[in-house]
Amino acid sequence: MAGRERDLRSQRRWIDTWWAVGLMALAVGIGVRLLFRDLDNWVAAVAGAGAYAIVFTVLMRRRQRGDARASGVETDDVPALERRLRRGDIPDDPALRQAMLQLIHRRRKTMHSKLVWAFPVMLLMFVALGVVLLAGGSAVAGAAWIVGGVVAVGGMWWMRRTNLDRYRRAERRLNASPPQDRARSPQRDREQTDREQTA
Repeated sequence: MAGRERDLRSQRRWIDTWWAVGLMALAVGIGVRLLFRDLDNWVAAVAGAGAYAIVFTVLMRRRQRGDARASGVETDDVPALERRLRRGDIPDDPALRQAMLQLIHRRRKTMHSKLVWAFPVMLLMFVALGVVLLAGGSAVAGAAWIVGGVVAVGGMWWMRRTNLDRYRRAERRLNASPPQDRARSPQRDREQTDREQTA
């Protein structure tokens, strides 16, 4: 347990902290709002981006707490565990392997139960808004919303499939024996026991 904690703590990054995520969300929110608004409206842009950053950070932190409870690690260690999972870096430590397995089970359950309905709903919203714009005479805006919605939802669906494939591969490797266990065969174990008995 202590070895696992040291391993994950050593992989923490400042960019994983809640305040860094909040500042990045704030910067992105301000940039997007200023892109679509006049620069004279910067106060409203900052206020709107601040509200978005707070909501985004709270939701992200809530998800990390749930992941931490499910996998048995500290909340601040979840990003490091996720990074190792994305890279396919399978640990040798049994406790860390179990934590990674629990994180995979939670993510797969979420993807299968909660996110499947979100894709058709989002697509329907994009298409419906596009149809409303087309009916109102805005052909370019309506077509752009429909095409943009199909591309956005298709991209999210593709990312979901990619993540599920990654989780399946990682789960197979995690359920296999660690390298040190695979290196030992029953024949070698018997030979080792015989040597110890004759010594």
